Amino acid sequence: MSNLIDYYSAFDEWGRLEREPLEFTINRHHILAHLPADGHILDNGAGPGQYAMALAERGYRMTLTDLTPRLVEIAEAKAGELGLREHFDGFHARDARDLHGLDDARFDAALMLGPMYHLQAEEDRI
Repeated sequence: MSNLIDYYSAFDEWGRLEREPLEFTINRHHILAHLPADGHILDNGAGPGQYAMALAERGYRMTLTDLTPRLVEIAEAKAGELGLREHFDGFHARDARDLHGLDDARFDAALMLGPMYHLQAEEDRI
C-alpha cells in the first residue's frame, strides 16, 4: 500500500475530477438517487473529498476516510475553504478495509468508490 500512498500524495486527484467532469457528474447523479433524503454518510476511500463536499453542500453529515494522509489533509482544508467544516464529523487516514473506531450503526449510507480500483484480491474486497 505504500506505493499507493506515494502515488496519490503526488497526484492531483481533486483536479482530475475537475478536468474530467463527466465522471463526477454521472457518479453524483447515481449516488444521490440511492441515498436517503438526509442522514450521516461515510465516504470511505474519499480521496480529497470531492463527492463528500457535494453531499455536505446538500446537508448530509459526512465522515471521510482515505488511505493517503495527504488527501485527508486536502479534504479537511477544502471543507474549510468551502465553509462546509460543520457538516463533517471527522477526517481519518485509514485503510478502507479497517475502519476501527468508527461505529457502523452511526451511518445511514456509505460510499466506497476509490478503493475498489486497488483492492485486487477478492478477500480484500469482501
